[in-house]
Amino acid sequence: MAGQVRAIAFGPGGRTLAATSTEGPVRVWDTDGHLVAVLPAQTADARAVAFAPDGRTLAVAGTDGTVRLCDPAGGGAPAVELAGHTGRVDSLAYAPDGGALVSGGADGTVRLWDPVAARQSAVLAGQGAEVLAVAFAPDGRTVASGGVDRTLRLWDVAGRRTTMALTGHNDDINAVAYTPDGSALVSAGGDGTTRLWDVRGGRALATLAGHTDYVLGVAVDPGGTLLATAAFDQSVVLWDLRGPVLTARPFTEVWQAAYSPDGKLLATADADHTVRLWEVAGRRVAASLAGHTEAVFAVAFSPDGRLLASAGSDGTVRLWDVASRTELSALTGHGGIVYAVAFSPDGRLLASAGSDRTVRLWDVASRTELSTLTGHTDFANDVAFSPDGRTLASAGDDLTVRLWDVAGRRPLATLRGHAGAVRAVAFGPDGRTLASSGNDGTVRLWEAPRSWAAATSATVLSGHTGSVRAVAFSPDGKWLASSGNDRTVRLWEVAGRRPWAALTGHTSAVWGVVFSPDGRTVASSSNDGTVRLWDPDPRARQAEICRLDAGAEWPKNSPACTF
Repeated sequence: MAGQVRAIAFGPGGRTLAATSTEGPVRVWDTDGHLVAVLPAQTADARAVAFAPDGRTLAVAGTDGTVRLCDPAGGGAPAVELAGHTGRVDSLAYAPDGGALVSGGADGTVRLWDPVAARQSAVLAGQGAEVLAVAFAPDGRTVASGGVDRTLRLWDVAGRRTTMALTGHNDDINAVAYTPDGSALVSAGGDGTTRLWDVRGGRALATLAGHTDYVLGVAVDPGGTLLATAAFDQSVVLWDLRGPVLTARPFTEVWQAAYSPDGKLLATADADHTVRLWEVAGRRVAASLAGHTEAVFAVAFSPDGRLLASAGSDGTVRLWDVASRTELSALTGHGGIVYAVAFSPDGRLLASAGSDRTVRLWDVASRTELSTLTGHTDFANDVAFSPDGRTLASAGDDLTVRLWDVAGRRPLATLRGHAGAVRAVAFGPDGRTLASSGNDGTVRLWEAPRSWAAATSATVLSGHTGSVRAVAFSPDGKWLASSGNDRTVRLWEVAGRRPWAALTGHTSAVWGVVFSPDGRTVASSSNDGTVRLWDPDPRARQAEICRLDAGAEWPKNSPACTF
């Protein structure tokens, strides 16, 4: 399906699925993945879809202010058009018996429709601003609505009036849903929270804080035991509704992984604000390090393995004592998100890069900032020290790789060639080769026969079909690994400058890739919430060794794993 998916809805029994897109009409599939129907062109860029309870009609919210009732089987019957909204229609819901349809729109109104007679039944005015979400109570007597005015309103369907206004969200209300018994209502907010309300008593029951960005969707399972929330932070969180305390079952992206120098530990940077330490041999979480207040994007071990550095959305770089699993210091100075950290080979310096367009050097012993390196004109995404520690490379959204003289704290060279943002950099162990990757889908190898000030791009490696998010050399320099949005990890033979293998298994973008210190394993970290360990040996079939599930904090067995 081309374009950005706006909304999805399952048909009764879960046998069909409808989806809207920014670049085409509504499409309907069966759950085996077969396309069932393509609806009329007027349904393009719809903001919401809803199946009638009998599955025979699909309501589509139009950007032209029209609600269209379509045949989801694509039988060719023209859509019935319900006109009344004076702006975009943002939300739709059928009553449980199918006898009524409710819509909310940019005109600030909630409208009730008789879908059988194809006419408007009532206009419920009072929301005061754009209505982004509507839902019928299970008994069909009440409608809930929420929107830009940050207020959740309950409407008596028969009386056509507001019965309750619930406040608490600090931003738009993007979605609402009732629990199956109708006793509670769930609302999702642009403030990053999901709120649970007692609809009989008109009070807040709980505020669920687990996302790092707008919460866009909510769904309660038919048994009323689980709540699913989806957010702009690209995560889905499952909440256990049983008992007095709601607990999260997070599905969390893993942004990066790093091996300890002895290869016994693997650290992961996770979107749920946590740094996790995994015992590689036991395939289990040895410790969860809490301290960051937002998503963690980067981790790096010191060369002696005693320290671990982490960085993330909260703008801090944190240092941890690996043995005691305690935080030593939070380094502040960046004016935004910190995307990357790297220790110098002697362990005395720490480099960081962030959205404030700067690269910063820190003295590890004193925990103080030594220098701010400026030059990037957009986000700085990654940093890497050369093996001798004299040169620092950085990657930026400004399409450049920049090289810095570490001792002199000055720029050496700016490498241009990528046609998109540069996401990652890595030096080869010989110190004469530098790899970079970016949004243009390529990996580039740069060479410096004499000096990095005169570096040249010798080879462009193509094969990825999307942004390449990470690169890493094997310890012996014979192999290069890359990973990207196309869900693959790719291995390249460095000497021959040729592709060797594409490792598949991840179900979403692969943010990070790293070789183990002995070069016998490649670890990849992904938006699918897992770290996967691969055998990179070119003499064997490249295979997944194991999968580590960061969200659940326990490993999932794969055929090649023994626990």
